[in-house]
Amino acid sequence: MESFEGWLNQQIDAIAAAKSDFTPWAEPTIRELTTAQGTVLQQSPGGEIVASGPLPRQDDYRIVAHSPVKSITGFRIEALADESHTHGKWTRGKDGIFILTNVKLQVRKSGDFQFREIEIDSAHANVEVKAKGRNYGLVSDTLNDDPRNGWTLDAELESTITPTAVFALKSPLTLADDEELVLWLMHRSTEGDANIGRFRFTLTDQPGAAVRSTDPMPIERLANQPTIDETLRKQLVDQFLYDHQDFQAAKRTADAARRHLSAMKKAAGELSVMVLGEREQRRATHILQRGVWDQKGDEVNPSFPESILARTTDGEQTRLDLARWLVDPDNPLTARVIVNHLWQIAFGDGLVRTPEDFGLQGEAPAHPDVLDWLAVEMIHSGWDIKHILRLIVTSETYRQSSDASAEMIERDPSNRMLARGARYRLPSWMIRDAALRNSGLFNPMFGGPPVMPYQPAGVWEEIFMGRYSYEPSPGPAQYRRTLYAFWRRSSAPTFLFDSAQRRVCEVKTMRTNTPLHALTLLNDVGMLEAASTIAAGAIDACPSHEEVDSRLANIFKRILSRDPKSIERDAMRETYTQSYHYYVTAPADAIVFVTIGQSQPDGNESMENKKAAETAALMVVASMVMNLDEAITHE
Repeated sequence: MESFEGWLNQQIDAIAAAKSDFTPWAEPTIRELTTAQGTVLQQSPGGEIVASGPLPRQDDYRIVAHSPVKSITGFRIEALADESHTHGKWTRGKDGIFILTNVKLQVRKSGDFQFREIEIDSAHANVEVKAKGRNYGLVSDTLNDDPRNGWTLDAELESTITPTAVFALKSPLTLADDEELVLWLMHRSTEGDANIGRFRFTLTDQPGAAVRSTDPMPIERLANQPTIDETLRKQLVDQFLYDHQDFQAAKRTADAARRHLSAMKKAAGELSVMVLGEREQRRATHILQRGVWDQKGDEVNPSFPESILARTTDGEQTRLDLARWLVDPDNPLTARVIVNHLWQIAFGDGLVRTPEDFGLQGEAPAHPDVLDWLAVEMIHSGWDIKHILRLIVTSETYRQSSDASAEMIERDPSNRMLARGARYRLPSWMIRDAALRNSGLFNPMFGGPPVMPYQPAGVWEEIFMGRYSYEPSPGPAQYRRTLYAFWRRSSAPTFLFDSAQRRVCEVKTMRTNTPLHALTLLNDVGMLEAASTIAAGAIDACPSHEEVDSRLANIFKRILSRDPKSIERDAMRETYTQSYHYYVTAPADAIVFVTIGQSQPDGNESMENKKAAETAALMVVASMVMNLDEAITHE
């Protein structure tokens, strides 16, 4: 790894070679200037890009250019005032102020129509309006796809100021000889008539804070002053460390831990909770004519459905009266609905197979006497849910084998007569929790704030037009039970492939079987990390490479709680052998494969090739066993 002093000497040599012409910003060679709505763009002799011709309400500028910089870390947009503009400012629009709603950078091969999006990490401007929400103002809002926000200026800003925005790339961009940049400047505001009239586009290869501020770069200060003071040296050290891979990896881990700790402290403090309270004077409620909200009919008062259980109370009826009515022993529904739901948890289907409808349009119970007996037991036990669930799972009916003959399936395909044990696919949350438990990663802590399990990159950005980004929880919090997973109503956790959509009330788990299930279980970071941990545990239990069968049996038993049969052991050994032969010849692939999630194998890159190949091959086997029907099915 290059030292700071060596890097600094290189920078000084580069400055000396450039002499007085040194600048950290380089102008690209413009190859093509086009617009979406007809604005004419031309490059002036001074290098600026000037808009002329038609003046559409909105427009997208497209600049295609070759880069003189080998490794691009950021780019800069300078809006230039012009006497021909309105009030001599920055646009030809009504007040001379621009509104830039979106900035995109792409790469394509010359003459090709396939584009590669380049991720922009941050945007900074020397002048902007301190807007909130979806108002126009902040340059950072140009990085999302929402045209309701973006970068703009104060109408009172003097034209002597040059509005400048610096955009830092997520990672340095190195272009092939036949590749070119495509820059998009989009003016799609709802206000319109605010397209930039004259601007300059430049690139830089300076890393770190240099492209995260509009202030002079450390390298510029180095070129303009004879000595290096403490302030400049610190800035140069920070810039050097930005490209130091080991330092940045440790910094990312530490930063994530700090953010997580801050979120935990905030959640552990005092929280404002909305509580429903009684009004001093009850609001009038009316029957709505044909359901139209402003077509009020007769006034109605709170009461209880007499068709279920008639009840009269003295004085005004309250929510406490409703609660007492719900758990009244004479109420024929509440206890039945609860025990039916508990039966559904254990058997996959309730005694009433329409748990959302116990009325005339729902199905009748297959075993009404059982439903009645459990409901009475629920009431007499003091509404003890654990007691009822224990009764169900210790019954002979529940403990039956799910094996069924062809005759049994023909006579009772849906198992309504309960002649065999229930067999159904486990819900996704239970599969994840089982994987965490089997691997030893499971964190059993109760309560506390929500956690962010792994999910593919870009999911939130796609749904929320780039306004929100997702960051998985670091440390042990990542391995808490799925009950604590953070959930947005418009974006459920991606690994919950059979979860309720939360657009309507659902009381029964949706069970589907699509390729997404297999893709999730085979590729989800959490599942792969569990497989990696199981593989490492098998090696620890059986250190000798000659104990392959013992390692395979260890993996099988940890996941399925039984020893493998001979045919199963043969299949695992064949998969292991094929995988090991591949990874022993590709140790780099093996290390990348086993280094998943927060799993860090001993020594990481210095890990012995043979051990990396063994771990990766066992990980393949563990993933295969975790995807077996027996591992993801209740039977």
